[in-house]
Amino acid sequence: MLKLSKVNVAIGCALLGLPLCSLAQTAADEVQPEAKEKSNLEVISVTATRRETTIQEVPYSISAYGGESLEENGITDFSTLARNIPGLTLNDVGRGKNGISNGIFIRGINANASGFENFGSKTDPAVSVYLGETPMSANLEIRDINRVEVLRGPQSTLYGSGSLSGTLRYIPNKPEFDEFSGKVSGKVAQNAESDSTDFDGDIVLNVPLSDEFAVRGVFAKIHEAGYIDADYLEGLDENRQPTGEVYSRDDINEVDVTMARVAARWAPSAETDVTLTYAYQKDEVKGSTAASEGLGGYNTGEKMIGEFEREVDITSLVIEHELGDAMLTSATSFTSNEANNMHDQSYGYSYQGFWQFYAGIPREVVQGVKQYKTDTFTQEVRLAGSTDTIDWLVGGYYADQDYDETADDFIFGVDTFYAMVNPIASDLGYRNVQATEFEDRAIFGELTYHISEDWQVTGGLRYFDQTFWAFQSVQLPPCGIYCGEGPTGYSSGEGERDFDDVLYRLNTSYDLNLDTKVYFNIAQGFRHGGANGAPVDDLSTDTVEGGVYAEHPDYLYFDPDKTTNYEIGAKGMLLDGQVNYSVALFYIDWENPILNFKTPNGGFPVMFNADEAESKGFEMEINAALTDSLKLNFGWSYTQAELTKDFYRPNVADGVESELLVASAGETMPGVPENTFTASLVHSTEVFDGIAMVSRLGVSYKGSFITGYDEQTIDTIDSSTLLNAAIAFSKDDWTLRVYADNLTNADDMTSSGNDELYSSPKYGLQYADQLADPAYRVRPRTIGISASYSF
Repeated sequence: MLKLSKVNVAIGCALLGLPLCSLAQTAADEVQPEAKEKSNLEVISVTATRRETTIQEVPYSISAYGGESLEENGITDFSTLARNIPGLTLNDVGRGKNGISNGIFIRGINANASGFENFGSKTDPAVSVYLGETPMSANLEIRDINRVEVLRGPQSTLYGSGSLSGTLRYIPNKPEFDEFSGKVSGKVAQNAESDSTDFDGDIVLNVPLSDEFAVRGVFAKIHEAGYIDADYLEGLDENRQPTGEVYSRDDINEVDVTMARVAARWAPSAETDVTLTYAYQKDEVKGSTAASEGLGGYNTGEKMIGEFEREVDITSLVIEHELGDAMLTSATSFTSNEANNMHDQSYGYSYQGFWQFYAGIPREVVQGVKQYKTDTFTQEVRLAGSTDTIDWLVGGYYADQDYDETADDFIFGVDTFYAMVNPIASDLGYRNVQATEFEDRAIFGELTYHISEDWQVTGGLRYFDQTFWAFQSVQLPPCGIYCGEGPTGYSSGEGERDFDDVLYRLNTSYDLNLDTKVYFNIAQGFRHGGANGAPVDDLSTDTVEGGVYAEHPDYLYFDPDKTTNYEIGAKGMLLDGQVNYSVALFYIDWENPILNFKTPNGGFPVMFNADEAESKGFEMEINAALTDSLKLNFGWSYTQAELTKDFYRPNVADGVESELLVASAGETMPGVPENTFTASLVHSTEVFDGIAMVSRLGVSYKGSFITGYDEQTIDTIDSSTLLNAAIAFSKDDWTLRVYADNLTNADDMTSSGNDELYSSPKYGLQYADQLADPAYRVRPRTIGISASYSF
């Protein structure tokens, strides 16, 4: 059994945001009542180390939010979570694009430059995300969640899904056997730029069917009103040919989400616990959150309203069985993530030479259509146990993933211009087909030796081997045999790679006294490499085999990247327990960082290795009881992430090889702000007859950052400061909450698309004005009211 020392219980809440301390309050009262008397702050229970313990006991940087705190702070998905935890960064580009790529940053480690959110990744995300025991990358609604844990730094020796820079865990509430219960919640809101209304409703039911079997479910419907207006939409006739008509539409970027999760739990004995869970989410997104900078306000120059639809299905079976002093856990998961995306691609083709010579096509209008499908099977088995002085864990992991993507560009009117019968589909100008298969096999484990009650040393290892195959083909029907083989201009490439490696973790921590713990941690993370499958040239012959858009052969494969994270930190409490704190210094050596960009000839999205990069910084979190009724929560993260060697990419033109400088040593990594901080003041009191009132004022700050290295994708996004406020009234089982998000109605950018995408002369055939870059914007001030009833 896990033994809780005095320091484990006394120091619990080195967190950002409202603590999830209520989860462990009962246990804390029983185990260490004198610690409770000393501290005016509550105690937190987490399972980050695969054992139930406190945040103070975890010997590395971790943040957590409990279910009630998630609701009180309006945290429902990646984007709202990132605004409440320092160092957890998401370049928010709206639900549609965020639903394709996991663009989460921890400690400055990620690969997604701006403009690549439309493309699925050919490797793992830098931050592994778990729903319960299921690794996944989808941006899912956070509903009926017991807590969220953010583990900074690689966790490869504790978790089946390896991570490069950290792990994010959503831990749902389990079905309970004791009583029937539930909760009904509803919310309506209005944002400052919309003529429509947001609404959000969910219901949670816990149904015990016997002393050993229970079912729990949550169902939610969400509608977010749009706030982007479009005045340059293009009319098409019944044959999808441009008419020359330009029309307007307001509030084009609306969102509808349906989510459900149901879990059945069976405990046939005191030693065995079995939970079968099915989760489903459907996102229907119209338009984009990007406005055109040159137009001003929340207006876009898009020619057609995009549509994104995604369905995620997750089925998991978790079996826990106690074997004396050890716990055996088996987690089996099946995940399907399928999406269809229609988007405006006109500006990628703007000012092509033939448009100006053909009066029959008054506008260049190009529709991009993408289809994605990912099927993943994972199996993880762990055995964890303890003796008087040793804690140990050993595990095995297997993952099998298939990914398929088709991207079509329909250039309306191109068949008429060329007087051709399109061999694939009417007006199809470009088709890109990608397929990947990936297998991962790993064994991992950790051993912790408690030298004394105050001092522990941990060592961990992970061995894995992986196989990755990728295929990519390109067809260009208007170009035909001039661009590849046959009338469709076909070219293709494929490749297979195998990887294996050993990773390690070394950790030690020491409790200086009841109030202070210090620790040192070294942990390694890894992402698999693979094959891009882009059409490439065979430089050993005089023949260009990949067509006119053939790329350098180095683009066929990319190598794994690896991080080594060094961290030193301290956790503790001050002023007789009225202040809890956590501070950490970190340095990360990033070998062969995998970065996204487009190839120089065909503009194919690929992943490619730079040589070396590093990230270093400082993290601090404080939770303070200023008075019995007023609490302050503050978190700050400083990160300096940059290349440490010049980054070149290869090129080949007419059989001649060359190297193009992408970025120089010392340049900042894309998407990484130097400073982020969050803070909140929470005041609690009682008003009227037993009505509890809780008021909260929060602020989040994200510093400026660049969006990429390529001259067509680089932009600088200015810093952003957002204020949020809420007042909640509770009595018995009822809660009423009034809130305002983005209280000052800040008009800040979150990211941007390709630089000069809308600018002259590209756009000169269309309009005289320069529209400038598409700029993704924060949601305008949103004022709402919510109510909930628990039973």
